[in-house]
Amino acid sequence: MEFAHRFRRESPEEIAVALDETGIEPAAVHADLPAIEDSLAGKTDLLERCATVGCDRLVVAHPDSAHFQTRESVRTLVERLNDAATALNDRGLELGLHNDRRWLYPLLPGSVETLIEATSIPDGAVDYIQEAGRRLRAKNTGGVARRTPLWQLIAETDAAIWFELEVAELHAGGVAPSEALSLLGRRVEMIHLRDVAPGSGLDDHESVPHGDGVVDMERILEIADDTDVEWVVYENELDTPPEEKIDDGRRFFDRMLGEQSTTTEPVHRKSIS
Repeated sequence: MEFAHRFRRESPEEIAVALDETGIEPAAVHADLPAIEDSLAGKTDLLERCATVGCDRLVVAHPDSAHFQTRESVRTLVERLNDAATALNDRGLELGLHNDRRWLYPLLPGSVETLIEATSIPDGAVDYIQEAGRRLRAKNTGGVARRTPLWQLIAETDAAIWFELEVAELHAGGVAPSEALSLLGRRVEMIHLRDVAPGSGLDDHESVPHGDGVVDMERILEIADDTDVEWVVYENELDTPPEEKIDDGRRFFDRMLGEQSTTTEPVHRKSIS
């Protein structure tokens, strides 16, 4: 199981008991970068909670879009991430990054950042400009473009910082998940497995049942196995009951892993729903 925001609202002792009783292993905890920095400074108990439940991975997911506008704004984020990773490593914890499609928007020239700071620009205008640029450049999925936040994060973050790739967000952002997985290689320790299909809006995508959309599930699992990805996280954002989602995830992995097994040896199950 991978935890998110509710992890900080529940009793860590009760979570630890529930994990022990069910045999469920904690894969990671999603947390905002400021929350991680505050805990490193002793202002919150996030790190103590992780220790209580036996989880040694923290994942920064969905940082503010202001971090992904120009090379300088990304570089400032990189410095904070590297500092946090070093401090976490001293405490026996690892830091990962979870992408979204904004990481694939083309970076704006530095002069635009100066303009943004000097003028009053409506909220969301910069995101709109970047989204329009992405639509013009990425009609079909391909490789990771160099002038994007994702490329810069790969190039400038410390090697100890690993990635949790959200394959649906890669596809929606115009990047073939297989290309990103190949580029990052063994820096990918976790994968968020969600499927999408083109939506009703221009260049829009919506979540669909796994295997019904445009994400090549079989290829992704093959690459994950080749590169020793440790966890494949079944992510289901459809409006269905939790019990149904768990059953769907179990059936999906049974089907996919069964299709990939071509020998009499048991399938190595790194994936859980």
